Amino acid sequence: MDNKNIVSKYDLFVTTVVTVIGTGIFSYPSELCKFVGSDAWIVILLAGVIFVPLLYLLHKSVELNNYARFIDILQNNFGNVMGKIIAFVFASMGIFIISLQMRTFIEVMKMYLLQRTPTEFMLLVMILTGTFLIRGEFEDIIKFNELAFWLMFIPVFLAIPFILLNEADFTNIFPILSHKPIEYLKAGSNSFYSFLGFGILYMILPFLKEKKSIIKVTFRSLVFIIVFYILVIMTTIIVFTSKYNTQLLWPTITMISIVDIPGTFVERWEGIAMVFWLLFYFTTYVNIYYFSSEIIRDVFNLEDIKISLMLIIPFIYVIALYPENITEVYQFQKKVEPFVDSGMIAILPLVLVIIAFIKGRRSKGEV
Repeated sequence: MDNKNIVSKYDLFVTTVVTVIGTGIFSYPSELCKFVGSDAWIVILLAGVIFVPLLYLLHKSVELNNYARFIDILQNNFGNVMGKIIAFVFASMGIFIISLQMRTFIEVMKMYLLQRTPTEFMLLVMILTGTFLIRGEFEDIIKFNELAFWLMFIPVFLAIPFILLNEADFTNIFPILSHKPIEYLKAGSNSFYSFLGFGILYMILPFLKEKKSIIKVTFRSLVFIIVFYILVIMTTIIVFTSKYNTQLLWPTITMISIVDIPGTFVERWEGIAMVFWLLFYFTTYVNIYYFSSEIIRDVFNLEDIKISLMLIIPFIYVIALYPENITEVYQFQKKVEPFVDSGMIAILPLVLVIIAFIKGRRSKGEV
């Protein structure tokens, strides 16, 4: 990637959106409704507002380091050894997250479509498919994101009116603001994992053509994500009620399965739901997988990203296979994801900005 101007504003927008919005959208309604019921949309708005200064801080940390690559930023600010250690930790967290998400994806596929297919075989197929895609160039990932964006969101926006027409009750969104502040805070902290993925900006921003547009484009992507989350979650509440949502593990899949469009040849919509599940998982998977592989390559000074990809494959397989069931998968995610969120999106950018400020003060003092 010698050319540092290969990513357009549109590429930045779609890559951010498809990376952040992953398979969490399928269980997100259930998680939020357990805390705040029909007020779930309020929590999403609050989480979005919190992410505004965090995204600005992330952008500032990259800008103050002259839009250098992630590994270079860390080494320039923390030294070669400590910089590589920090980079390795973040890459490991990314690998851990996509591995657990892969196991979740596999469990859902087995429940709805492939009951008799061995988990081990499905894991290998998914890992090798992702590896084959990202063994190419950075531009291939960007093109994949461009295509996936339309395949993911246009059908969803077109399908929602049909879902709402299927015996929906709009009074289910009431009452509003009926919970204690502590309940909103708990729901907000729990919902942060659904915004996991903004760390991908460290990979994209150095290669953006129009760097003056970064703040505007990233905020637009945040708005799109918030609107999409609210739309999907409100639809599940209108269709099922918030109380029934809490009893469902994946309300969004259940909602898609009840779609009834007269005159269509589709009888079982679970298959359609699985297509969306595949797309929403795969975009998050390949982007974080590539970013983690790039970091591992730089940390160990490997010649090609293909080598780091091969090194990571066994770890994804073992981590994904380790939990005994879907309950353990979610337990592991809740233990790890808060550290990834706070570390990549809040703590690291803040530390980098502080270091840049101190360096700036020192250089002025020397002059």
